Amino acid sequence: MANADGQSVRASVMEQAKVVAGDFPTPQLRSLVCPYCGTVTPDSGRCADCAGRFDALSRQATQNQMGPWSIRDDRQPHRPGCTFDTIERLIRQDSIGPNSVLRGPTTRQFWTLARHTPGVAHLLGLCYSCQASVKTDAFACPNCHASFSAERDRQHLGLGPARPLPGQGLPQVLAMKAEPAAVLGAGRIESSTIVGGTPNERLPQQPIPPQSTGQFTEASQLARRWKRAWELERRRAWSVISIAFVIVFVAIAYSAWIAWQSGADSSISVNTHSSDSVKSVPKRAIIWYT
Repeated sequence: MANADGQSVRASVMEQAKVVAGDFPTPQLRSLVCPYCGTVTPDSGRCADCAGRFDALSRQATQNQMGPWSIRDDRQPHRPGCTFDTIERLIRQDSIGPNSVLRGPTTRQFWTLARHTPGVAHLLGLCYSCQASVKTDAFACPNCHASFSAERDRQHLGLGPARPLPGQGLPQVLAMKAEPAAVLGAGRIESSTIVGGTPNERLPQQPIPPQSTGQFTEASQLARRWKRAWELERRRAWSVISIAFVIVFVAIAYSAWIAWQSGADSSISVNTHSSDSVKSVPKRAIIWYT
């Protein structure tokens, strides 16, 4: 009874203290952004979403494995990219299959199936170009001769060149920056087909305003001047190369002539010395025999 009375008295005292001082303060952890997945999570030493640790060693280990290859995963859509070695390891572990969605330097950072990804599809036993069965250690497809080389530089994204779009630049500039048509069977990646719309529903090209004619003429003249200047510099370069070649040839010929002259002089002096010695021998011999 005494114990129970003591607890009741203590409880009443605590209730009175709460009324006077309020509820007890509860420590709250500060929030931070997870460096791996971008989730705002309490600073408890570990991300509540991706379970990544925030210590310096874990950050460095993750940094070592980062690269230009990405694997689409709905469970962790914001995880960083990985290296090609990680792609190979996941394929060996059957974590990546032919229908997995990837992107990397060989796809110009566009999402595509692993079976259609250059440098990756052959590790799954398929040619990315013709889908024929190949060996995982093959260098090229025996059917279509597509190369299976892969980009292993973790700093190289493999992005394509930036070009102005129609309507965003002068036609002359667009023509100068255009690439030649791709060769069929060269192992290029086919572009995805846009679903919907018919050729008749395409947007018409915007007509060139008349006030832009002067700009076009100026751009054409500038391009011609650049071409003439380039041809002049090329001719000058070839002239300098030709003169340098002639100077080198003359120097080599002169050096050879000097060497030949010195050799001839030395041979003449040797012959003269030997002839003198030969003439003196018979006289001594005659004197010795007599």
